[in-house]
Order: sequence, then C-alpha cells, then structure tokens
Amino acid sequence: MDTLPIDLTPLVAAIMGSLLVLIPVLGLAIRFAARPFADALVASRGEGARPADLQALRTRIDALEREVKELTGGVARPALPEPRPIPLRP
Repeated sequence: MDTLPIDLTPLVAAIMGSLLVLIPVLGLAIRFAARPFADALVASRGEGARPADLQALRTRIDALEREVKELTGGVARPALPEPRPIPLRP
C-alpha cells in the first residue's frame, strides 16, 4: 500500500486560516454565554443592588400587595398551598 507524502505547508496554512476565523467566533460565543451567568453570580451576592433600587422594589411590592388586597376584598388568601413536611427515609 502506497501512501502519498503529506505537504505540511498547505496543511498548516489551512489549519491557521480556520483558527483565524474560529477563535474570535468561539470567544464571542463564550462571552455571550457567560455574561448572564456572571450577572447572576453578582446579583446573588447582593452587592449588585443599590439601596435606592431595593427601596424602589419594596415600594412596588407594597403597592402590589395593596392591589391584591383590594381585588380580593380584604380577604388574604395564600397564593401557594401550605408547605407539607417532607418525610425522611430511614
């Protein structure tokens, strides 16, 4: 069985040309995929929220609670069922 010799110059040129395009595309894909994850990590630590933002959020929640009470006629009904204890397996 005869094998043809491999010419390395065109092979290296093709690989380098492919990497020239693939590396920036891969970098952009990773950046856009990792951005929401990084934002979620920062938000979960609580340092991303300013006191003014937290106060505005409290105000909005209070207004929503008042609106729900007005819609239900002042009768507060829980939106979620009562939590049941989770049985532990022996």
